[in-house]
Amino acid sequence: MERKEMTMPDASYFTDIRGAVYFPSRAYNAWQTWNELDEAEIDRDFGYAQDARLNALRMFTSYEYWQEHAEAFFERFERVVQLAARHGIRLMPVLFEDCGVDTTPQTRQDKNPHTAVCTCSPCRAVQRDPARYAEVDGYVDAFFARYGSDDRLLAIELMNEPHMQNQNVGFARYVVARARQKGGSVPLTIGCINLWHNLYFEGMLDVYQYHDNFPGSAAFLEMEMREARGVQEVSGKPCWLTEWQRVREKGPGWDVAAIPHEDTLPALHTLAETVYGTGMGSFFWSLMVKPAYLTAQRPNGTFNGLFHEDGSVYSLEDYQAIAGPGRTRPVTPTLPRWYLDSLEQAKG
Repeated sequence: MERKEMTMPDASYFTDIRGAVYFPSRAYNAWQTWNELDEAEIDRDFGYAQDARLNALRMFTSYEYWQEHAEAFFERFERVVQLAARHGIRLMPVLFEDCGVDTTPQTRQDKNPHTAVCTCSPCRAVQRDPARYAEVDGYVDAFFARYGSDDRLLAIELMNEPHMQNQNVGFARYVVARARQKGGSVPLTIGCINLWHNLYFEGMLDVYQYHDNFPGSAAFLEMEMREARGVQEVSGKPCWLTEWQRVREKGPGWDVAAIPHEDTLPALHTLAETVYGTGMGSFFWSLMVKPAYLTAQRPNGTFNGLFHEDGSVYSLEDYQAIAGPGRTRPVTPTLPRWYLDSLEQAKG
């Protein structure tokens, strides 16, 4: 049954969402997440999230893995949802992705630490050709038939970062419209780069999002979040900051080959007080310590995250900024051992 009215999220959506973006430590993209899924690893990592007082995780699904193994995908997804619920966490699954290199079997499977990055989904050719949009209908329909009204999900994000430069806003609008046709009660949203990009989807979304991974100062982010609060109050819709990482005073570093070494390191504490002080919903990037997800940051050495696989944290200051003052865990202030080992192997 088509959604003729907007879903009205309850009061918790405006004040109580404390989240992170989640990929398993060694997954470079969403396809690898689902192809290599290990329930014990997911359970362990969700336990770390619970320990850090998080109640939501933003997690990318994989249309391509579903194309290859439809039933296996949904079996795995259901198990992940169950594990999240066990830890008091609600998932916000992301169905499609603008960012990354074009998706091919080779790019999806790539494990080379120098070249393995995120992959867009679906391929650019589908995203840019209205005659091919309907190719994703089976995935959207199957997902909403199973989860469109499942209150274990916080929201369903139809796509991450569609924008005019990449010629895929039409595709994203098609997917949102298709989702609304399928009915359901879980709030619908888009992972917008900027707050005003939500206007691409005027009258179609239940929750607004925006991203600012590397603001030049905490004061600048606070100003942005005040504007977002204004939008939230006027529109009556939750307005979440769904990607944030750290302050970079010398610039965000997108597509810059070299940035100050200090700026390549995780530093959630530089923004956490500002973000949480607003009382608005937010998700930091990322729960697990990993090399940068994007081609625009990987070459300059950026890595990000809070927890290592063994449960130690990269930074105690970051951990306390997220989990609360006085909390403690072992500290490992380096890149993950598995990643350093893979760099050595790549030299050979």
